[in-house]
Amino acid sequence: MTVVYHELLPESYLLILAPGREGGPETGLAHWLKCAQRSGKPAVWVDCGMLKSLSSEAIRLLWNSHYQLQEKHAQLVLVHVPERVRKELLEQELGPAPCIVPTLLDAARQTNWREIA
Repeated sequence: MTVVYHELLPESYLLILAPGREGGPETGLAHWLKCAQRSGKPAVWVDCGMLKSLSSEAIRLLWNSHYQLQEKHAQLVLVHVPERVRKELLEQELGPAPCIVPTLLDAARQTNWREIA
């Protein structure tokens, strides 16, 4: 998995993912998820629109990030998630799943809704 774009936005931290070398380590994803968690933003948006599948390590990293963000009262929001990627992620479900929305606009709405609630 390769993080092709990352940006600190006013209310979130955005990561855009692309396929990486098959079987390669997910060090880039791990690094940028940690950066996003340390940003102090109420949400981390991860755009999965370019992915066709997830490695088991990427799935583990996303679930761990989801739990760590929840502990900080923040949220992992997955965006543009293809059906196969969604199934792979949810097959490893260990509790309440991360928020999955169709668009970045929906991610913004979800983040704003949580702040109001």
